[in-house]
Amino acid sequence: MIFNNWQKWFGVMILLTAAMPLSVQACTTFLLGQDGKQVFGKNYDWHLGAGMVIINQRGVSKTAMQGIGSDPVEYASWISKYGSLTFNQYGREMPTGGMNEAGLVVHLMMLHETQYSKPDSRNPIKDLQWIQYQLDNFNSVEQVIQSNSNIRILYNEVPGLHYLVADKKGNCATFEWIKGRFVCHTEKRLPVKALTNNTYEDSLRYLRRHKGFGGKMPIDNTEFSLDRFVRAAHMLKNYQSRSGKTMVDYAFDILKNVLQGSTKWSIVYDLQELRVYFKTVSDQYVKIVDLMAFDLSCKGPVKVMNINSGLSGDVTGKFSNYTRKMNRKLIFLAMKGTSFVSDVPDDMLNYRVVYPETTTCDN
Repeated sequence: MIFNNWQKWFGVMILLTAAMPLSVQACTTFLLGQDGKQVFGKNYDWHLGAGMVIINQRGVSKTAMQGIGSDPVEYASWISKYGSLTFNQYGREMPTGGMNEAGLVVHLMMLHETQYSKPDSRNPIKDLQWIQYQLDNFNSVEQVIQSNSNIRILYNEVPGLHYLVADKKGNCATFEWIKGRFVCHTEKRLPVKALTNNTYEDSLRYLRRHKGFGGKMPIDNTEFSLDRFVRAAHMLKNYQSRSGKTMVDYAFDILKNVLQGSTKWSIVYDLQELRVYFKTVSDQYVKIVDLMAFDLSCKGPVKVMNINSGLSGDVTGKFSNYTRKMNRKLIFLAMKGTSFVSDVPDDMLNYRVVYPETTTCDN
């Protein structure tokens, strides 16, 4: 059985994850809001830059892809309520982040301290598909928080992740699992709407030692996660709309300030206009996508774009039809090129390739 084979690779995956260089694990996310407008910024810092931008449809019936070994309860099943745009590197339905048509944004970052909850009566789902589930189903941060009572990330997923989630009303929350316990920061417990690669509590504690936040330490320009959090917090605090710079441009300025040698993608979401702006390390021209210009029903083909397309400006009309071949090429490139999953057998990768074909249009 494919899923039993995963078990023998699991120990190797954990060891290789622990040994992964910190330089490839650096990501930064934040929400900038003013006067009822919200923009969300993300630097995707990793060792691979390949990826697909995917337009996901509403009205699609799905059952979560199975993970390592067995689980005592059935995997999560749902019908997508919202269409979305996602950035995918490890295959369709397994995004690193994205935004739906309701203005909800979800993005991941690596967190070594993560320990997911052990199996219980909730329906399990893989860590990347957790993102797609939220975008498919919900329009607010509060709804995403409530979903923790119904679904859980598979406890043996590696590497550990945490997430920043925001909605168009300016609500924002962190999602972490520490020692098997769900930890969420929102509203008054989230004085700074940003997240890097330390727990939010550790990040906030470090921030308060710096000038402008109650302490005396100067702001350092290092690549360390905590210093990136401080710089992002400083720039969020000092944004002034009367400076003449748009919020989207200022968000790109923040991303530039926390740029790392491993930064592959820089993404800015306009949660009110439902537009996405992005550029990559191999293609520094900003590309713009208008999510609401697409037919988000599941009657037609899924639309995709190579993230490193070489295009610039409004690329909304430049998407092509999704094919299994595209998915296979990306999955094999990403999985074979990632140390902690590079030895996964091809039959398991092929299962991941064809998984999207298990979903059906409910219309």
